[in-house]
Amino acid sequence: MVQLLCIVSSLHVLLCPFTKVEESFNIQSFHDILYNRFNLSEYDHNEFPGVVPRTFLGPLFISALSSPVVGLLHLSGINKFWTQYVVRLTLALAVIAAWSRLRNTLQKLFGTTFAWWFTIITVSQYHFMFYMSRPLPNIMALPLVLLAYDGWLSGRHKQFIISAGAAIIIFRSELAMLFGLLLILDLYFKKLNVVDLLKVAVPAGISLVLLTICIDSVFWGRFVWPEAEVFWFNTILNKSSDWGTSPFLWYFYSALPRGLGPSIVLLPIGAYLDRRVVPIIVTSFVYILLLSLLPHKELRFIIYVFPLLNVSSAITCSYIYIRRSKAPVYEILFWILMVIIVCNVIFTSTLVLVAMTNYPGGVAMTRFHKLLKNEPYVHVHISNLAAQTGVTKFTQIHDHWYYSKNESLSTEQLQYYTHLIVEAKSKYSPSIKAFTQTHTVLDSVESFSHIAMNYKIIPPIKIKTKAALFILERKNFRDDPQPYIEISKSAYDDLIQSDTGSEEIQINVVQYDNISDNVSEEQENNGDVLEHISDNNNSFYTENISQESTVTYVDDEETERFRREIEESILKQQTTDANAEREIPKAKVLNRSDRKKKAIEKIKSETRKEVVASAKEKLKELMKRHKHVAKEIAENDITNKEDKEMDGRGDIPEQTAEESGIQTIVEGMDDSITDNDAVSTSTDEPIMSTNEDSIANAANDDAAKLNELNDNSIADENIDSIVEEVIARLIDRKIYDDKTKPEDIKIEDRKVIQKIVEEILSERTNFNSDNTQ
Repeated sequence: MVQLLCIVSSLHVLLCPFTKVEESFNIQSFHDILYNRFNLSEYDHNEFPGVVPRTFLGPLFISALSSPVVGLLHLSGINKFWTQYVVRLTLALAVIAAWSRLRNTLQKLFGTTFAWWFTIITVSQYHFMFYMSRPLPNIMALPLVLLAYDGWLSGRHKQFIISAGAAIIIFRSELAMLFGLLLILDLYFKKLNVVDLLKVAVPAGISLVLLTICIDSVFWGRFVWPEAEVFWFNTILNKSSDWGTSPFLWYFYSALPRGLGPSIVLLPIGAYLDRRVVPIIVTSFVYILLLSLLPHKELRFIIYVFPLLNVSSAITCSYIYIRRSKAPVYEILFWILMVIIVCNVIFTSTLVLVAMTNYPGGVAMTRFHKLLKNEPYVHVHISNLAAQTGVTKFTQIHDHWYYSKNESLSTEQLQYYTHLIVEAKSKYSPSIKAFTQTHTVLDSVESFSHIAMNYKIIPPIKIKTKAALFILERKNFRDDPQPYIEISKSAYDDLIQSDTGSEEIQINVVQYDNISDNVSEEQENNGDVLEHISDNNNSFYTENISQESTVTYVDDEETERFRREIEESILKQQTTDANAEREIPKAKVLNRSDRKKKAIEKIKSETRKEVVASAKEKLKELMKRHKHVAKEIAENDITNKEDKEMDGRGDIPEQTAEESGIQTIVEGMDDSITDNDAVSTSTDEPIMSTNEDSIANAANDDAAKLNELNDNSIADENIDSIVEEVIARLIDRKIYDDKTKPEDIKIEDRKVIQKIVEEILSERTNFNSDNTQ
């Protein structure tokens, strides 16, 4: 049955291979220990130390176990992303090995049937199996916790004390509450006396403290006991609440039901059936209650008690299963148990589907490498969201590429990167628009949004996603044939930030096959290489080289020739007039501005045509309506002739508000329509027409003239205002953007444009009618 845990845990790793920010320290430590080894200056924690220090003892142990397989992968030439699978599976195997020992001990206490159901319940639950392979500090401590349970249940007190002490001192100090409760039970029932406790606990505790201080002080470069600092920060200072707080009973009404799944209903029954599990359950709930005193709560903080609570559920299942053939009621209860296990599996499957959409950073890095797998050099900047949702050093598979997670760079500085992984809700977000002139969108990645229920489909649950990350590529970055000038990462970030304080920068010139064949072309484009790593105002490449930089070159004739060409180019660069250098960015800005203006004018021109055509159709319809109104007026004129006022005006009623507003727009859009043809927008001016024929003829004349309208006869001011409004609404509805071409406008889009024109005409009609009233 243990093999079942290995299979299910492996499936979780394969379906969700990426990690999140909480796992960042340990997963990066795995990489650094396996690949950087004794080069501690390259370790990730030097650049991203985190809020509190964490211990390296766990990563050292898991890395040592996985190193043989990692070595084989390295010799086989397999990229290091597969190493992330290896270290995660190794961690899962460590947890399973400790869990297996606990299961064997429980089997001796409760029987073989119990052990079988204990395995089934554990495998069918989501969180324990999902977290088993995740390099969280809690999971690094989990094997020691399970070994401590095994020692406590089997009466091996030395194993219990040492395992519990290691888990508390090295990994998670809050476990002192859980193991302290178990220790009190042993002392109360006289299974252990104080003298024996001190004989083991004191030397073991001192040894463990010295171990973690000695090892971790070397890696951190200072005297440190990591877990002591974590305890001070989270518990004494209560700083963990800065990362969010939850209600006092959150563990009971939210975390436990999700962690145990539907099988939680079996827990109280087991306590009733077998009194031996009562101390186990009471201890678990008291620990959860004590942990609830801290405002910051997470499910992973109580994952240690899930195996203890599953003991009670397994007792219930075992009791019913053994008696299923003795009475009909037990057979019914047995099938209810099967339904509960199936519900566990369904619940787990749903959460796995959600988890698969919850790591956009890792998915973005995978797609990014597939899109650019043949590129010789790439400078990519990784946004904060991407770094927190799956990007690790294991995903950075190309050593000759430059990956940056610097969060302090401005938009102008980010434009120098060939590629960007940017957080945005859509391609119209401000974070994307800031790079429209320099970068193009290669791909987008979506992440989990919410769960929707649709009872017309099977299964009725649908996972909804939303845009989270966009992969951007700098325009024409492949046109520069120069070899990539590779510098150290810290120096590169300094250069990007225009920091000229550093006087020593190590530069390695890397030659590529497609470069070495055309040296003369390289010489012509040396300025482009310099521009690639410079800001808009000066060339820090030149400045730093001139400040006694340490330059390291590959020792071959081709590189030596290129070096001389670079030096000549630098000398020319230094003698260039400063005014000419300032004109370059200005020209670029002007060119970009001109291109943008032309694109906008083209869009406006096409939209103008659509607006005019739509307006013609709308006004034709309105003219027909005027004709219909004229007929009604004439009929009223015949029936009410004796009641007219003989003032020479005729019996034409005043215009409605809508007609008045419509005619105002008609007058504004057609300068060629004369005052005699257009209907007056003022009710104070006399209208000389008094019969049906004159009004009908006037409407017909309007319609005829409207058919002869062209772009030149439309008032520019009113048309332009309508065009601007239409474009704004089209962009809001994601029909237009800066790259829309005339041929891209589909029939459906034209219908939408017509509808928008009608909306705008109606809005202006209401506005004008309000003014006339």
